[in-house]
Amino acid sequence: MPLFRQVSAVHILGNVGIASLCYVIHTAPMYKSIIIFVLFLGSSLITAQNIPELSANKQALIKQAKTWVAEQTKLARDQVEISATDRRLRIPTCDSTFDISFSYASSQESIRVSCPDTDWQVFLGVKLIKNTVGFAFKTDMPAGQLLSPDDVEPIQLKSSIRGVIREPNALKEMSLSKPVLAGDLVLQQYLTKTIVVFQLDKDILAGEFIDLENITNVRKPLSSTSAAQRLPARLLSQSAAAKNLRAGSILSRDDIRVKNIIMVSKEIIGRGQKLSSVNAALTPFYGPLPSDALFENAGISQMETIRTIAPGQPIRTSDLRPAALVRQDDTVMLSINKGSLQITVPMIALDKGQLGEQIALRNPDSGEQVQAVVTGPRKAEIR
Repeated sequence: MPLFRQVSAVHILGNVGIASLCYVIHTAPMYKSIIIFVLFLGSSLITAQNIPELSANKQALIKQAKTWVAEQTKLARDQVEISATDRRLRIPTCDSTFDISFSYASSQESIRVSCPDTDWQVFLGVKLIKNTVGFAFKTDMPAGQLLSPDDVEPIQLKSSIRGVIREPNALKEMSLSKPVLAGDLVLQQYLTKTIVVFQLDKDILAGEFIDLENITNVRKPLSSTSAAQRLPARLLSQSAAAKNLRAGSILSRDDIRVKNIIMVSKEIIGRGQKLSSVNAALTPFYGPLPSDALFENAGISQMETIRTIAPGQPIRTSDLRPAALVRQDDTVMLSINKGSLQITVPMIALDKGQLGEQIALRNPDSGEQVQAVVTGPRKAEIR
């Protein structure tokens, strides 16, 4: 109080007596120190009021609860936190040890604490800090680096981290999607899948067969390869180069001509001509494969072409139609059934017809015409 009175006197009385300006200036450093000390003391008192002081009873309860929960969860005591620091929580004196149990059998997030000597009880929150295993990168690595379990080392984590890799085998067939530094956690977001592609070890000219001994399997990040480069190894077996290929290039589907065994014309097949082993055969074919190419020769003798096919061309189902079993002016054996008796008479076809079609026939002796149904090559019957 005298201090504040003196300061007021300076403003009111001016340079008079003890409150003179000269005296105030002379004692200013001392006043400054006193003010700083008062402010510091007030700040300390405010801070001390915000920190709850744990009573002996509360400390004993927390200690016993930590020990009990640690034993139940197989964790260390420093991995257990008990929510009992609220200063409004009053812990009474209990002559015996507290009874402790989990609030719910299916949860370890809270406990029930009671004093067996009284009816007092309280429910407290529990936080378990479980050490989990993670991995960290041993060295700095660039984006695109292929990974192996040897590139990382295990570390203990105090809390669960989303996306952390917990098994080193998860790194197999993976590469880095971004650069990392030594000590960085191995997270799923840093990893990208890889795939095996095929790299040529020597130059190959267009049309030459691709020898598997001249190919190296290379693993690359999936994002750095094209869909055409992701091809199965079986396609390379006995394939031919579609164009000149340089050593070191990654093979794609456009670079190769895959071997297929299909029906190919052996000579010019004119329009309307029937297929046979004379003009068509199953042959290895390298090149773009028609979607409707023939892969077997069964039934080709019953087919005829609807356009002219050049030698060496794939034969397609769209090039064919069922061949006429009877052609105009063919001699057709007509079967006539009368009860158990069957008579066969040679007739002249006036039309051409396929299996099941009706055609006109003429008797070469009498000139009589009849309608009959085609039943096979140069065969018909009256129904």
